[in-house]
Amino acid sequence: MNDEHAIEYHIADIGQTWGIFREGVQIAVRSDPADAIAFANFFADRETLMSSFPVRVSADIHMHRTLHEIRLAA
Repeated sequence: MNDEHAIEYHIADIGQTWGIFREGVQIAVRSDPADAIAFANFFADRETLMSSFPVRVSADIHMHRTLHEIRLAA
């Protein structure tokens, strides 16, 4: 098992908007779920170039449900 620390970006529903967190500290708010994902991914990708640690982007269950609803509507 690899115990190496990974830098975590997390997207969470904070009531009518999406909060983007880096290592538990809120760094942004986006009203559109796609914008929230794009923001988190942009900074995570950028950080992979500057850090020797792995970088992850995750989302809460509310984002997963929202994405499922968007897929069904498409």
